[in-house]
Amino acid sequence: MSYNGQFQVAPQTTLALASCECCGGSVQIRANKNGGAYYYCGHADDQGLQCCHSQRWGQRVSFVLRKAYREGGEQPLKVRLPLKLGTGKAPAVANADNAPPANENTAPPERLKQSHGGLFG
Repeated sequence: MSYNGQFQVAPQTTLALASCECCGGSVQIRANKNGGAYYYCGHADDQGLQCCHSQRWGQRVSFVLRKAYREGGEQPLKVRLPLKLGTGKAPAVANADNAPPANENTAPPERLKQSHGGLFG
């Protein structure tokens, strides 16, 4: 099933506002000419180095963002990254409930045996 034909928006439409996963700067999640959602971060740090982090999403996440944008009165949504598909109508946001548990009581991983040279080992 193709999601690109549903809830079409004009190219370069700002679907949502979020914070960059790399530097934390504010970014605009936009739609490309095919309806896919993406963002590009151009924020610079104190030394003038740009972040240049970009991210693209597939058809399903882009469809959910476009649908929420159209149903929300065509106003950009405020979302948290990483975007995950939920069961609701709006994009699911990551929070502490979805975080994996800390592994504090587990044994450290075993080290690989050191090779002594030779053909097999």
